[in-house]
Amino acid sequence: MVQSFQPFFPQSLQSISLANSITTSLVNVCIGGTNGTKIEDLVITSTDTIDHALTIGINVAGTVANVANVNIPAGSGTGVSTPPIALFANSQFAFLPQDANGNKYLYLANATVSLVMVSNSAIGSAKALGISGQAAVF
Repeated sequence: MVQSFQPFFPQSLQSISLANSITTSLVNVCIGGTNGTKIEDLVITSTDTIDHALTIGINVAGTVANVANVNIPAGSGTGVSTPPIALFANSQFAFLPQDANGNKYLYLANATVSLVMVSNSAIGSAKALGISGQAAVF
């Protein structure tokens, strides 16, 4: 196998920001770039008064594989007693690789691959479930 020690750099950075988009239907959170995308961070907040169980999956050319189920407590990120949920820090994502700084990340191979989520229950009226994060697009 031929190895190259040439560094490669992202072509652009992507900010991920969704507000009240996660519903009981499958939603794309991040779609891979042409040459791949490295999702470095995802944080989830909720202003709802009920907990939400999110199913997170990887969609590869229309076939979805579920990879984790994460509980988002009511009011996450709205006060000191209920911090936002750092998704990759959750024990459900123990399988993810870590960078040199010990931070977990997720690669999406190309534009036919996306990270998807769905909630077990609808978001309450005048409430929001928000997702924010960063990714490097190659």
